Amino acid sequence: MSSSGRRNLVLDARSVTALALLSAVAVSIANVGGIAVGDDGVGYTAIADSILAGRGLRFFLEDPLTVWPPLWSALMALTAWITPLSTQSAAIVLNAGVSALAVVVAWRVFRRFVRSDRLVLLGTVVVALGSSSIGFGHLLMTDRAFSVVCLLLILTLSNAWEGTNRTRWIAAAVVLVWLGFGLRYVAVVLIPTGGLWLLLDNRRRFVERFTTAVAFAAASAVVPVLWILRNLAADGTLLGPRDSSARSVVQNLSDIVATLGRFVLPGVANGRERLWAAVAVITLVGASAVIWRLLGVVADQRACSRIEVVTSTAGRPVGLLVLTPLLYLTYMLYIRSTTALNQLDLRLLEPAYLPLVAVGLATVARLRGVPPIGASPWWRVSLAGTYVWAVANVAAGLVAVVAFAAGNPFFDGNYSSDTYERARTSAALATVPDGCVDSSNLPTALYPAVESEWSPRRTGLESNDPTDDLDVLVDDLRAGNGRHCLIWVDAPPRYGHLWTREQLAERVELQQLGQDGIVTVYELKPLR
Repeated sequence: MSSSGRRNLVLDARSVTALALLSAVAVSIANVGGIAVGDDGVGYTAIADSILAGRGLRFFLEDPLTVWPPLWSALMALTAWITPLSTQSAAIVLNAGVSALAVVVAWRVFRRFVRSDRLVLLGTVVVALGSSSIGFGHLLMTDRAFSVVCLLLILTLSNAWEGTNRTRWIAAAVVLVWLGFGLRYVAVVLIPTGGLWLLLDNRRRFVERFTTAVAFAAASAVVPVLWILRNLAADGTLLGPRDSSARSVVQNLSDIVATLGRFVLPGVANGRERLWAAVAVITLVGASAVIWRLLGVVADQRACSRIEVVTSTAGRPVGLLVLTPLLYLTYMLYIRSTTALNQLDLRLLEPAYLPLVAVGLATVARLRGVPPIGASPWWRVSLAGTYVWAVANVAAGLVAVVAFAAGNPFFDGNYSSDTYERARTSAALATVPDGCVDSSNLPTALYPAVESEWSPRRTGLESNDPTDDLDVLVDDLRAGNGRHCLIWVDAPPRYGHLWTREQLAERVELQQLGQDGIVTVYELKPLR
């Protein structure tokens, strides 16, 4: 049977639709006991609840909202409004939809760049049922949705490269940048990515390339600029309050390398950073050698140098496929080294994952036509390794479906787990006096039972920037400016940037009002 015949038989539109629906079903089953919710997930939920209640873009830890873009919470609120679902249940519906869409979009990307029906099939199945897909499908976050936007941008600009309806495709790419920014501020990196790639299209005159790139960048920046102006008017910040980073460039680069290794089998052997860093180094060295050989073959065919092959390829769709994850990783290295964010890991680097999977599959597919590799056992070893990768990912994904459905908490600090359900219904919360200004070491764990502030911080999160929270609290207590209560939740995550109870007791009196399970309530008094 011909290659095209196999493709039509195995991965026609109907088959891919079925696979997409299967992915959505798997995600729904994984969430049968509730979606996994961390600090950010509580924020998205609280914002959606506020929108649904007509109170606008705000939540109890930030009013007005500037630190996050609003689109995901707005979609949660809209879904909850048109259905009988809660906002968190609405997030499950959205995650299932994103999982299905990811399958279809990834299949289109693989078909475009991977010259092997078998590898297209393997990659699509991994996107449908792999451990990364199930993990992100069980997490109330925007990372997977933003990853799909990145893939759609690659497809859209690739269509613009073909020349048919070029202006319309570029306009569609602009809209995708706007959507991406509505999900995650990091979407600003898509503006230079698309602009640079359009500038590299050496089939066109430089003036045309420059004009197109500038027009794309300017149009793409409209929504981000408008939102930034709104933030400046709201609280005087560009993209919300930010602290400087406590992690160096070297530390963040190490995190990126370890995460690239974890991309091989996401969600497995968590905490083994050295192991995954070694996997990444071995993979990168091997991939570099293979790509060098591929460039050499193409250079020989064209009677030119490898550099000329790279420069001529950079402005083609395959160049965009490579450029997108490279610029994203570079930008994340820069932004994490200057700004306090969560540690770079599978979640924050997820938008690079699917494009890199496509690059890897495309590279393996090209090996067969590269002498002497294509005629040697190395080709079969590479193909066998790809099969092992796919089977392992799908196996891990199916195990995750069962584990999550059975109540596995997924990570420390999953506020939908039983531990925190008990905290939110703790009898100790009834001892909080009316009119007390509440603070907590885990305010996000208590929502929606209590809308509390953070307890005093030593520094910003993931930052060395000191805060005056405790000094302000002590001054308020001495001045008699109202009553202050502390709700202490004795459970992970245990944030090192907060003052501990013992440290607080050195500056203020902790008068216990109630204790039940992991929750203890104190009224704070000035030291006598």
